[in-house]
Amino acid sequence: MRIRQFTYVVVLGMALLSPPTNAFAQDAGDYAPANIEHTYSHLKWLCMLHALCPVNDKAMALIKQVLANDRSAEYLLGLTLLVGDDLPMDRKAGVTWIARAAEAGDPDAARDIAARLRNGEAIDVDETKIAAALQPQADAGDAEAMRALGPMYIGGRGVKRDTATGLDLLHRAAAKGSTGAEIDLSQLYLNGAPGVPKDRPEAMKWLAASANHGNVAAMVNLGYMSVNNSTDLAAGYCWLMRAALLDQPQAQEKLTSIFSDGAKDDHGTVIDADLVQADTWFRIVARSPYHDNSQIRAAIEPKMTTEQLNQAKRLFDSWHPHTMQDVKTLTIALPPPAHGDCPPMANP
Repeated sequence: MRIRQFTYVVVLGMALLSPPTNAFAQDAGDYAPANIEHTYSHLKWLCMLHALCPVNDKAMALIKQVLANDRSAEYLLGLTLLVGDDLPMDRKAGVTWIARAAEAGDPDAARDIAARLRNGEAIDVDETKIAAALQPQADAGDAEAMRALGPMYIGGRGVKRDTATGLDLLHRAAAKGSTGAEIDLSQLYLNGAPGVPKDRPEAMKWLAASANHGNVAAMVNLGYMSVNNSTDLAAGYCWLMRAALLDQPQAQEKLTSIFSDGAKDDHGTVIDADLVQADTWFRIVARSPYHDNSQIRAAIEPKMTTEQLNQAKRLFDSWHPHTMQDVKTLTIALPPPAHGDCPPMANP
């Protein structure tokens, strides 16, 4: 037994003290593509003794998948390194892995890289490789590949610009049930693009389609756009309420604001201020320290009576998040002085 323990110590000591091999790229991080194989080999020695292992089993399994050229694992490793979750933070290596996964044809990684490039990040990536890797998947009917490739055709990124082909890919992805493609289409028509003029009604149509398919982000966007632009307060309230019932904090914050100050739109629809409802939704969203805004609380609670505060507390205590199925079948009444109920969600 003592011999085995001694052997462990010697082996681990050699692993700890051994210098990097000549193949180790000194100008890159331990988890960069150039060094990942060496790092994994080094970690295997260290992790023979759990107390000396600097990473958990989940991270080790992820690195093993990456070494097997799993593009989804490459993307996940990139995200992991960007946030420093389970592995040391290394932004340069993280973006490099995401670019590598995109070039291998991972649709999520491709969309991630496209967003970073639009935001002005300098990334060493070959968009021609990305498009070439996505094309066979799109041809085979993969909706997410279509969603990633469509904007590349519209923007002429990695392929010759072809707006018609790009739009067709996005429409086909939406027809296959991609709520993300529906949001992409809504943003495309909202902001315009080469060969795609701005068309707000078309944008709202696609946003509503995505919301009706259960996309919570689309519900929030639709609610904000309808309320903030005073175009359709009732519809905006309905979408915000659905998202809030699904425990979406931005929707809960917006409902707090609507009930705190009241609201109206250009068509004469009015929602009166209701401090009990405002405080209830504030208490719900303030469960998270990131949304516990003392200024909002100070704008509501000093105006309330003791009974109103107690009522808000009772409503908060009895509140619970709803499921999507609940929300789809729930009857939501419009608050006074508006009349009637929210129309049911479409059931495509």
